[in-house]
Amino acid sequence: MDVNLTKDLLGDEEEADLGEWLVADGDTVAEGQAIASIETSKLVSELVAPAAGVIALKKEEGDLVSLDETIATIE
Repeated sequence: MDVNLTKDLLGDEEEADLGEWLVADGDTVAEGQAIASIETSKLVSELVAPAAGVIALKKEEGDLVSLDETIATIE
């Protein structure tokens, strides 16, 4: 399953900075677990895992990420 930035998280913003990963590449995550912090010009939010499984990180901390861009996958 792809982990994407969505309108629900970003609101009116079209992009955000990936602030910090709260998990490591290859970690097992639970559905609903906070996995990253996302920073927009207006707020800092936590991104949660949409499913349980092993996470593979696709972006680095500090990367600028666009709406609907995949930042990780969960298998």
